[in-house]
Amino acid sequence: MRTPLLLLLFPLTAQAFWGLSLPEWLDRESKQLAQELNKGVGQSQNPNFLKAEYRGGVMTFYYKATSADALAPFGAVVEDQSEAVIQRYCQSAYYRQRLEAGLVYRHIYQGPNAPDSLTVNAAACQGHY
Repeated sequence: MRTPLLLLLFPLTAQAFWGLSLPEWLDRESKQLAQELNKGVGQSQNPNFLKAEYRGGVMTFYYKATSADALAPFGAVVEDQSEAVIQRYCQSAYYRQRLEAGLVYRHIYQGPNAPDSLTVNAAACQGHY
């Protein structure tokens, strides 16, 4: 009997407990965006884009890592661009609104030259506004 009372007293705990941390409009929008990206809209036209997934407040983008061989298809030296990606998210009013509402963006790179995965959330934007 104590747990329900505590969840009522601490709504953020209740949201985390039931996975209700995102507003309904953002949850709906994120599901739709993942579907559209997987059908070939927007950034999915990037030759390195593989797929998008949305689940439980996390939007995940999968990319194939480019080859370190400059002569390979889409070849380029793979560099750590994580700070630049975080800045683009955090300095955009569109993304900032979504991050502050609780959405998390995750970039996962696949392949032998893949950089580490990158997770962008509201906390990652501290100092970037």
